[in-house]
Amino acid sequence: MLANQFNYNEEFELERIGKFLIRNKTQIVVDDETIYKRVTIRLFNKGIKIRDTEIGNKIGTKKQFVVKEGQFLMSKIDARNGAFGIATKEVDGAIITADFLAFDIDIKKITPQFLVLLTTTPEFQKFAQSASSGTTGRQRMDEKKFLNAKIPLPSLSKQKEILENYNQKISVTREINKELLQKNNLIYEELSSDLGISITLEVPKSLFNLINYRTISVWSVADLLNKESYQSKYPLMNLNEIAEIIMGNSPSSSLITNLKKGYKFIGGAADIQDGAVVSERYISNTSKLSKPGDILYLIRATIGNPILADSNYYLGRGVSAIRANENRVLTEFLLSVLKLMEDKIVKLGTGSTFKQISKPILENIKIPVPPIDIQRALVEKMRTEFSKIEELKKQLIQNENAGKVFFENEIFK
Repeated sequence: MLANQFNYNEEFELERIGKFLIRNKTQIVVDDETIYKRVTIRLFNKGIKIRDTEIGNKIGTKKQFVVKEGQFLMSKIDARNGAFGIATKEVDGAIITADFLAFDIDIKKITPQFLVLLTTTPEFQKFAQSASSGTTGRQRMDEKKFLNAKIPLPSLSKQKEILENYNQKISVTREINKELLQKNNLIYEELSSDLGISITLEVPKSLFNLINYRTISVWSVADLLNKESYQSKYPLMNLNEIAEIIMGNSPSSSLITNLKKGYKFIGGAADIQDGAVVSERYISNTSKLSKPGDILYLIRATIGNPILADSNYYLGRGVSAIRANENRVLTEFLLSVLKLMEDKIVKLGTGSTFKQISKPILENIKIPVPPIDIQRALVEKMRTEFSKIEELKKQLIQNENAGKVFFENEIFK
């Protein structure tokens, strides 16, 4: 039981999770002619958003479940990594596979925000990890074990009091976060402008419109090249002309044996999220290794999130390494351009149950390549702006931690 795994405030009653979370199994058979919304539950309690929209005839799993606004959603596979959240209006009516769980919340017992905060606590996350089992990278939450766990649950009036105090403490956090987003977007908007990126889109009556880069739905796809012309002030080069691309693969039985001895490898979003890769050792398979300074890029399910490798890592099938040819493109410049293009690259992914990026797609992504001295100047300009963002992040973390500590101290000893 969860109650046996941590200290808690004994003035609160213990309540079984299944008493206020009721599994909702509203099933739907996917119609080939209907367009459906599909969701992604971001790791580490970062919320739920629309992953994509897809027409039914391209969706392989025909029996799925419908999501309603206000439900508590969980990814069985990534529950151990904080893949929880409340369904927003944006995802209302979306569909999910059996790898996701949807629960109706009894708001007479628990406030949704209180539930979300509770799931972010280290104590709850430890429980989620212990309630998940399976092979490496595919561990799933045990629904019965989850629902039978007991948690300390204050009365609704006490929950309201705690939340009011919590929200007051983190009100500054919201303002800092808003400023962070504005500054971050401005950096990439300026990079797009500095590179002179635009698209000439052919429309009816043979008219042409110039569209800002950030409104482009895709970035260079072979079957669209006859309709759209991508432009930059600088030459556009295929990614494989300026970098080596190394695709990860599934771990072998020998690798799994080594993992049990303490080896670790990067296999997907859970390992690469926010740069959280931890391993000093690596497997001796030189064709599937990253090197320090390589750009690690997710290529399955949660596509993108490029970061710099800080060591040598074995690459699982969900990750690729992009190794820049420094004579043509600076790694830091290429990393920034890939971040600029991230949403566009995601749209190039294929697959019915989850998106994935193939090596040919990566190889043919068009990258604007200025002369090295201009790349260096752009990198220095972004470093200056990112240093300001780092200071804001420190303030954000301090305020967030203060709120978390307050909440945890209220519920747990």
